[in-house]
Amino acid sequence: MKKKAVTRASEMYAIIANERYGLYVGIVDEYNVTTRVVRAREVRHVARWYGRTGGITSLAVYGLCGPEAAQSRIGAPVVSATLTGIVNVFECTKIARSTFENSVQS
Repeated sequence: MKKKAVTRASEMYAIIANERYGLYVGIVDEYNVTTRVVRAREVRHVARWYGRTGGITSLAVYGLCGPEAAQSRIGAPVVSATLTGIVNVFECTKIARSTFENSVQS
């Protein structure tokens, strides 16, 4: 059976992990599990982050937080992106999303 791209009717803000460049956050429009390609909007590169426990799933739940959160390095948002080599997609909570959207580009 041929797998198709997974598209969502509702908006999903997520942490997107690929095999080469690390982590991104953004609104996932389409995720093809066969080709491991994500098409997303408002994508930002997460170069370095500080969170509650340091794990990626905690980052998806709590976002940037703690005493060193201001030292996180989050890139500027691009209008849209096609990301390849996707290994994980973690849906973010509203709280986590707000921390990314309010973070200063660095």
